[in-house]
Amino acid sequence: MEQLVTVRQGMQPSFDGVKVGVVKIGLADGTPAIQVWIRTAGHARKQAFREGQSVDLPGAGTLRFTSVRPAAGETAASAVLAYDGGQPTP
Repeated sequence: MEQLVTVRQGMQPSFDGVKVGVVKIGLADGTPAIQVWIRTAGHARKQAFREGQSVDLPGAGTLRFTSVRPAAGETAASAVLAYDGGQPTP
């Protein structure tokens, strides 16, 4: 079952034991993008994604970056992540 999680910069949701640390939400070449750390006990990598892209989390399910909204005026940057493979934990 797909689970949706809304995140902001600095958050670190966990998906079936894989932490996803939100480093930055903004624009890359004019396109909404998000940079995250993907961490398990034996694995860590920093990677950037564009809205709509997905990644297979090591030993877990698939994480899709459904919506990426850079900051605009007084509205803080946020993103909606869709996880397919288990239950997210805060």
